[in-house]
Amino acid sequence: MHHRITRHAASVLAALVLLLEPAGAGSARAADNPAQVVEEQRIDDRTLDLTVSSPEIDAPVKVRLLLPPAWSKTATRTWPVLWLLHGGPGDHTDWTANTHIEELAAPRDVLVVLPQTSPCSGYSDWYNTGSGGPPAWETYLVDEMRPLLESGYRAGTVRAVAGLSMGGLGAMKLAAMHPGMFRAVASYSGAVSTLHLSLDGGLSGPDLVKGAGGACHTDWRRIWGEPGFPYDTLDPADVRQRGVWERNDPVHQAAGLTGTALYVSYGDGTDAGTGWQWGEPPASPTRCTNPLRHGTERVEALIHGMNQDLLLRLAQLGIPAAVCSYQGVHAWPYWERELVSSFPMLMAAIGA
Repeated sequence: MHHRITRHAASVLAALVLLLEPAGAGSARAADNPAQVVEEQRIDDRTLDLTVSSPEIDAPVKVRLLLPPAWSKTATRTWPVLWLLHGGPGDHTDWTANTHIEELAAPRDVLVVLPQTSPCSGYSDWYNTGSGGPPAWETYLVDEMRPLLESGYRAGTVRAVAGLSMGGLGAMKLAAMHPGMFRAVASYSGAVSTLHLSLDGGLSGPDLVKGAGGACHTDWRRIWGEPGFPYDTLDPADVRQRGVWERNDPVHQAAGLTGTALYVSYGDGTDAGTGWQWGEPPASPTRCTNPLRHGTERVEALIHGMNQDLLLRLAQLGIPAAVCSYQGVHAWPYWERELVSSFPMLMAAIGA
């Protein structure tokens, strides 16, 4: 476990410093949907990878589907859906490569959707110096991928969404910006306060975005522009593109989460070990010790502050959430533990 922790934390910190079955062109394309599935690859009996071409994205992207029992494209019924969003760096294979999500979902009547974005997508439509245009990840996921799966792959309209790190940002943001689209949301070490300001010399929210731009070899300002004061200037009147940042910030959009079942988990930056492994019952609630101060692992220390921002805002709005704040770092063993712990809540919300 310790090797996986070190490798993943190193990759995130580096970013901070810096059997084929072709589908016909119209076979998985809604009449008014400009995106289309251009290739299907059956990985195994329960795993199907799609390649999607979209005018909102610069190049074709993958979507992995974990299929429920008795699923077929010609079935007369639909299935409830769980979106699982990757972090950055990451892609559509991350959850299956690093967790036991296939076994976890196998007995459930659920279609699991694992979309690929980019290491710096932010699950957002990019600002691009005010001109917009590709990549428009939010538009792609909500207005193109979603109806593609509903029209061609028997995805239903009852959904939940979960994600880790950048994917936690995406899960909370998409649910808040599209109220009613998801019945439940889970965030694992989510970057859920993009404008978080560190008061102790640690990383602030914009530092993650700047690092993500380096991971994508692009100017980070393309994503949401510049946040302005107090991050890039000492002038309180210089807000630059702060409105774009706020639109993509779950803390500022939290009111949209009203009526949605929420699960929020995060560590403090201290590697205390998970005290759990796959195959055991869900971890004891005693792991949720609610550390008031963060540890020394810089990424999760930032995540700790971000999630405290979100929970404060939810409390102000009177929006309840199931919360597990624990001693831990930014690593897969903790996220799998929290996925297993939150899975019954997610499945109950969608009836799966």
